[in-house]
Amino acid sequence: MVYLLSERQGTFIRASIYDHCNFACQYCAADMGMENHTPTCLQAPLLNTEDYIRNMKWLAQHGFRIISFTGGEPLLNPDFARIAEGCRPFFETMEITTNGTKLLENIQAVKKYIDVLKISIDAYDKELAVRIAHNDMARNTMSVIEESCRDGIKKIGFNFVYMKQNEKELPKLIDYAGRLREKYGTDIYISILDLYYSRGNRAFWKEQFVDLSTVREQIERNGIQINRRLRVGCDSYNFICNGIVVNMKDSISCTHRAKICERCTEYCQEGIYSLKHSASGWLSVCPSNTLSLGTLLNGRTNEKEAHEMIDQYVTTINEIKRVDHTGMIFREKIDE
Repeated sequence: MVYLLSERQGTFIRASIYDHCNFACQYCAADMGMENHTPTCLQAPLLNTEDYIRNMKWLAQHGFRIISFTGGEPLLNPDFARIAEGCRPFFETMEITTNGTKLLENIQAVKKYIDVLKISIDAYDKELAVRIAHNDMARNTMSVIEESCRDGIKKIGFNFVYMKQNEKELPKLIDYAGRLREKYGTDIYISILDLYYSRGNRAFWKEQFVDLSTVREQIERNGIQINRRLRVGCDSYNFICNGIVVNMKDSISCTHRAKICERCTEYCQEGIYSLKHSASGWLSVCPSNTLSLGTLLNGRTNEKEAHEMIDQYVTTINEIKRVDHTGMIFREKIDE
């Protein structure tokens, strides 16, 4: 069995537990697949709960310590609580990223099993949030967050995709997080994510993308110190504003790549930074759901076969190397 190297122990599993979402966010790179899709030619159904938990157990045996439940919208899965309970013994840290629409219905399971609750929030302005999400329920996100704080959730992260249309919303969200922290004592932080490119959202990306290095320069001009965080994957930075820790991902200055990236026709913005597991058991380190870039780990897979499959992806993660000036390379590729 191949194990994660010690310097790769921060690599996490992005584990989709549901393959659909009730939002249709403008920035979603749905055509790339990410972790929530399986190649359609395989006609693979969603894993049942027992097989899903078994897969997570096998993955954890290779040294993965962190799991981040995603979707689609993960809380649309009616078996979320059973999956979270079943996976809890295998991981040191369990996270979930949700749009919040089903959060209050699942709040007790989240409190019991999840260490970090991440909520996607695109704007403090409710009308702008609705326009970005293409769903009127986005206007309720802040009230759901406050109710979660009131209900005793200990740690909440706001996931904020930074774009030209919502750049003025960030200071408002920092102030909002500060008020919640003071009122409820909740540990709240904000993660700024840069807009992700895919062929399907090419025009939108060109219109709305903001190079976060320009944002950091503005923040530093305002006298705020920015720190660089060493981690697997994209460059990451953080700063503190009004008592709130703000993390900033930057997939333009550098990413991590492997040999498989050299021949890939889908040159992605983020490179390799996690292991991805779809709700059907599709395993890959790539955002694309191209048939040659992954393996299906389903109910018919025995334990020996599973570990042999997993070995190849752990080996890839162990061998990834930092590539600087990724933004320049990336832009040359997408303009070819």
